Amino acid sequence: MANIVRLAVLGLIVLAPPSAWAGALEDVLRLVPAQFGAPVISFTNWARIRADEGLEDLMSQSPIEERRALLLSTASRQAAPSAFCSRHLELHGEVWGWDTADHVWEANLVLDGLPPLWVVHLAEWVDLDALAARFRDRGFSEEVLFGAAVFRHPLDLTAGWLRAPELAILNTALPFEERLLVMCSALGGVEAVLAARAGMVSTWADVPWAVSLAQLLERASGVVVLPGPSTCLGFSGSAAWSTLLSSPSSTAARRLKALLEEGPPLQPYVGLAAGYEVEDGAPVGLFILHYLTEGTARADLPARGALAEEGVSLVTRTPYRESAFTVREASVEGTSVVLCVDPTNGPPSRILHMVYAHDLVFALCP
Repeated sequence: MANIVRLAVLGLIVLAPPSAWAGALEDVLRLVPAQFGAPVISFTNWARIRADEGLEDLMSQSPIEERRALLLSTASRQAAPSAFCSRHLELHGEVWGWDTADHVWEANLVLDGLPPLWVVHLAEWVDLDALAARFRDRGFSEEVLFGAAVFRHPLDLTAGWLRAPELAILNTALPFEERLLVMCSALGGVEAVLAARAGMVSTWADVPWAVSLAQLLERASGVVVLPGPSTCLGFSGSAAWSTLLSSPSSTAARRLKALLEEGPPLQPYVGLAAGYEVEDGAPVGLFILHYLTEGTARADLPARGALAEEGVSLVTRTPYRESAFTVREASVEGTSVVLCVDPTNGPPSRILHMVYAHDLVFALCP
């Protein structure tokens, strides 16, 4: 526990100098205040998915069949950790004049004490002035916060424009110059992101190791990122062993414990990510455990790699290699342990769901 606390202090008070952000995920970090010590960031690069699926020219004005094809192909061959309005594609496009087909990228942010919020980067062809006019025509109040237009409306379930039930639209900011939408059902979520955007508070982009973690994911189409030392604490070893030892696969659990006892002790990490890239038309999964030093990552590589190869799912109680993935390569990149895996049965969505379910034996915290 003391090691985790020291890592938290080292990781959060050392701020990086101002610099340009090379990738979209780094842009997202710039919008997340560092005061939220355990954010969950779900990110989708829709422009990359559309390119991989041969749908580069798709937009909300395209026929609905073509827009549905994007979602179907994403579900069958790829994965979208964040997919605002995708459940109501046609209706949302009709009501608001844009939909998932117009997203360059988007992020869903879960921050302590706030409802989930979304940040969407809209494509160049979306008319932001026309979008702002829709808010005004529907009686939204308008104010300027931290240099961005913010549209607000009280909850009114009788409003026709609320037929697409994404309540985050009730508080929407439009930073026009960045072509962003910031949406949350609570105004406080929008205010937090806009304050970060305006440089009023320190953000996760000011934490050097968080930026280096994001840089490892520049080619990812979809990713879930859990920065912060408390992430490690959330993957309790005792709870995992209790689950496995009480299941029919207890032999596998004993094998895993033996692997740990035979090797060097596990080291605490400061960030975790799971995602996927597309190589030669096929998804390749990624699990990344991020440390403060390269030496710590190298010391942890053998045990983490072995646990991934021999691991058993805490949900299905079956070996990972049968139900989730097989390990292609385990390596150290910078200060990270990177597990490159092949999804076992089709799309990489299982890789992402494993993070939400904390179904990661190889991410156990010491």
